[in-house]
Amino acid sequence: MSDCLHCDINQLVQQRFEHGDTDLVEMASMMVESLTDLILLAPEGDQPNLMAHALSAFGQIFLEKSGAIEDRPGATH
Repeated sequence: MSDCLHCDINQLVQQRFEHGDTDLVEMASMMVESLTDLILLAPEGDQPNLMAHALSAFGQIFLEKSGAIEDRPGATH
């Protein structure tokens, strides 16, 4: 494992994909479940804002990585 959770998750997903686990809907659902578990670790009063931030970041990062908009400065690799 590296110091980068993002890289570790992507490596795990890539390994599963390469070993024939190509059900992308199932993999996406499992990742959403993990994000839900993370949000539930936050204090109850912070959970709505954390969920809103996560959804906002998802949209922003998707647009950047798909090339629809320019990457923001300091964006994750």
